[in-house]
Formats: sequence, structure tokens, C-alpha cells
Amino acid sequence: MSNITRDDVYMFLTDFLNRKLKEQQRESLRDVGDDYDIFLSGIIDSLSFAELITAASDHFGHEVDLRGMDAEKITLVGPLCTYMSEQFN
Repeated sequence: MSNITRDDVYMFLTDFLNRKLKEQQRESLRDVGDDYDIFLSGIIDSLSFAELITAASDHFGHEVDLRGMDAEKITLVGPLCTYMSEQFN
């Protein structure tokens, strides 16, 4: 897949989160803002985050290297989507 946009990553991420919510028998997300924290929301933990990164790498066909990302923003939807889309292109 080439020219992966931030919106592509956003759609993948929200789909992943909604599948996690379904597993937890919780209501799915609708509009998720850029400042939505996926850890503080309780949807995923550190193991699920690793699963998310692996799933994104598999889905988009590119490895995700999080070492260059600001640790304070790594769990925020907007910065994570932007960073991953930049990594994929």
C-alpha cells in the first residue's frame, strides 16, 4: 500500500479500538478527537497497544518505530495517527 494518509491510519485505529470495545462488551466509539487518550479511556493497556502496533504494521506493510515519537503523545489518537502515517510513507 502506498501513500498512506493520516485518515487511513485513523480509520484503522478507530476500527481496532471498536473491536476491543466489542470484546469488552462496551459501546463503540463514534467521533474520536485528536486529543483522545487510548490508555486513559481504558480501552487498551500496554499489551493491547503492542498488539495495535503489530496489527498496524501488518495491515499497512510497514514497521512502526515508536522511538522517535514524543512519549507524552504516544497514546493520543491525533499525534499517533500523524506519526504512523509519516512512518509509512
